[in-house]
Amino acid sequence: MEPTEKTQNKSASPNKGIIAIIALLIVLIIVALGAVFLLRDNQKDDSNLSIGYATDASVMLDQNSLQAAMDEAAENAAKGNIGLYYVNDAYSTDGLHFECMIGNSSSNLYDMYLQIFADEAMQDQIFLSGLVPPGSGFENITLDHALDLGDTTVFVALTLVETTESGAQSIVNQVVHTMDFHVVEE
Repeated sequence: MEPTEKTQNKSASPNKGIIAIIALLIVLIIVALGAVFLLRDNQKDDSNLSIGYATDASVMLDQNSLQAAMDEAAENAAKGNIGLYYVNDAYSTDGLHFECMIGNSSSNLYDMYLQIFADEAMQDQIFLSGLVPPGSGFENITLDHALDLGDTTVFVALTLVETTESGAQSIVNQVVHTMDFHVVEE
């Protein structure tokens, strides 16, 4: 007897169901393997972590010692803050003479000097100021050598200097921040 249309459809239906189940299982296996790889890569290795202790830490056994240490820390923090007024962008048409706004904030207790470097390693110094009193600064600077046409992120080292009555000078604090110097065509 030749297979009729009804018998052909009945034998094809179970095959389609088996194929669908196999395809579903393959998809589930792929998703599970992907999840395992993602979770394994996101785990951090904590085996090298350790607790460090400050070598100059001291234990305060009474309230007076603690208060004296806190007062000293507050005084040191107030003396060493560096205030700066500046505009982040400076502009030049020749790469040598820049219009900028950078100065020693009037909130500082000490004079400061500025060093500007053209590289992150702070090897290529392009500007060094003299001592700048609090409330003073620069609207124009001339670099030691010209920057190329385009944008350069420069590194500005700010150093607070205390001068005693006898004329001795000592560094109070130093910080580095960045500015963007732009050399544009005229």
